[in-house]
Amino acid sequence: MIGLVLAAAGSGSRFGSDIPKQFIPLEGKPLFLHALEHFSSFFEVAVIVLPKGWEEEVENQVRSLSYRDRLILETGGPRRQDSVYQGLNRLGEDIEMVLVHDAARPFTSSELISSVIEQTRQHEACVPVLPVRDTLKEVSDGRIVRTLDREGLSLVQTPQGFEIKLLKRAFQQAIQDGFYGTDEAALVERLGSPVHVVAGERSNLKVTCKEDL
Repeated sequence: MIGLVLAAAGSGSRFGSDIPKQFIPLEGKPLFLHALEHFSSFFEVAVIVLPKGWEEEVENQVRSLSYRDRLILETGGPRRQDSVYQGLNRLGEDIEMVLVHDAARPFTSSELISSVIEQTRQHEACVPVLPVRDTLKEVSDGRIVRTLDREGLSLVQTPQGFEIKLLKRAFQQAIQDGFYGTDEAALVERLGSPVHVVAGERSNLKVTCKEDL
């Protein structure tokens, strides 16, 4: 069985709005709902992790969904990693695989989700990636220090898929070590477990600033 943790607890400070970006309306509904709906045919249960104070608003927005009985609303922690871990712990013992997805990525395709699920079944951990197209520079004090070799470098997207016991073990080790990673794959990598990749999609963009909309 597959569970989803939808990471929607961020403040969206870089977006420059009083409303967190995941709740900004797009074509009549908030971004997080666009993201959630792409996964509705794949998960048995989904945990939507929210900023404190947004529980009632989101409940009103999901109440009429045909799959409302498969949704759990959870208040997030101080950082993304804390929030995802809280969501992970709300999934039942019958869940074997978990997908973690950014609520601000509203355009994920069914094909990409299926690909991540298939490779996670085979390899226990899988993330979508894109090749780096632009030249990369290391900059310090307003000056270029060096040009980085982009060969072998990739941009990582979500959904990220994991065998749930593996991801829980990775979180527990990170908590024990006081380590915070920028994504869930980083926690699994620290265990020495391989994380496989599939081709991501350019259209699977993350809304970070107003220009992205």
